[in-house]
Amino acid sequence: MKRFLICAAALLLAACATDAPKKADVAPSATPAPGETMPVGVIPTALLHDAQRNKDLDISIEYPTRGGPFPLIVWSPGYSGSNRGYEALASNWTSHGYVVIRPSHADAGALRQEIRRTSSAKGEKLPDEPRRDRKAEAQPPVFRPNPTESIWEKEREPQWRDRARDLSFILDSLADLETRFPELKDKIDKTRIGVGGHSYGALTAMLIGGAHAGALSMADPRVSAILVMSPQGVAANRGLTADSWRDVKLPAMFMTGTRDFGAAESETPEWRRTAYENSPAGDKYFVLFDGARHLTFAGLSSPMLEMQQDSVVYEPRIDPATGQQVMTRVSRTAPTSYVNDRGLFDRIRSVGLTFWDAYLKNDRKAKDRLAPGQLGGNVTLEKK
Repeated sequence: MKRFLICAAALLLAACATDAPKKADVAPSATPAPGETMPVGVIPTALLHDAQRNKDLDISIEYPTRGGPFPLIVWSPGYSGSNRGYEALASNWTSHGYVVIRPSHADAGALRQEIRRTSSAKGEKLPDEPRRDRKAEAQPPVFRPNPTESIWEKEREPQWRDRARDLSFILDSLADLETRFPELKDKIDKTRIGVGGHSYGALTAMLIGGAHAGALSMADPRVSAILVMSPQGVAANRGLTADSWRDVKLPAMFMTGTRDFGAAESETPEWRRTAYENSPAGDKYFVLFDGARHLTFAGLSSPMLEMQQDSVVYEPRIDPATGQQVMTRVSRTAPTSYVNDRGLFDRIRSVGLTFWDAYLKNDRKAKDRLAPGQLGGNVTLEKK
């Protein structure tokens, strides 16, 4: 009898030991609870080589360190922007359950080089941060040429194609990235992909979403939704006509601000709205932020866009939950780097997150919030 009891106890312990790992193997939810954010891991730089174009493409990747798989957002920066820019957008969206990839296009750093070349030729110092005139801001918006859009006017179809191809090449390379970086294994849901961009990046994202620029068509059927900030409207110099958006059939959100001017006086916020107006109806949104400038959407106020973006710093740390080493953004070092119009920028990325949740996570509550009159405050939303 005694021997029987000992054997029975041993079998019970073995059964308990067998059951314990099964509970630990259950993957955490890919969607954080309301109000909760997730720890973020960073791969600050990963080099992809496109043999077809004989081109190296530098990208950064941010991902939630726990759970998965997560929807993917590929974000195209404005002219001269790099894979270090738009950090405040990328890290926020990642913490809410997304993998975010940002490329450095061929024009990365071009604005900084142009400013330095021009200033050097004139014997001038680099421009200081412009002072804000509160009294002037209270008046109706007055056109001021936007240097970040004026400079990239020289870009034409070969450059537009190259930028759009960068984004499709990233999607081609997802399996390779998971092999090279084990921390990405089972992190990316390849069936839920969003593409977005700001300024020149908006044109890039619209091309991927089905827009035509002249004879150029670069639509990628793997993309589920696009979000564009400061989009271009009908413009002959960018190959955009009223017919250019006829094939943008996927969900799309177009954002601008009442002070979001382009390179010419005709390039007003109303002009940017024509991208929305000429898109076919069906899950299309136009969002106007009262008081937002062109660089408010990047979380910046200085025209020295690329110089401020270079101030992002990453350091390794160990995630206590997984024991894995992850790269974490710890500081910004440039003395001129600060976020202007903080409240506006917070609203911008929040509305963007709601759009991603609605169409990449199929969140019904998020879709309900994307209705005219629901956002309130200084935000106007239209839907068709």
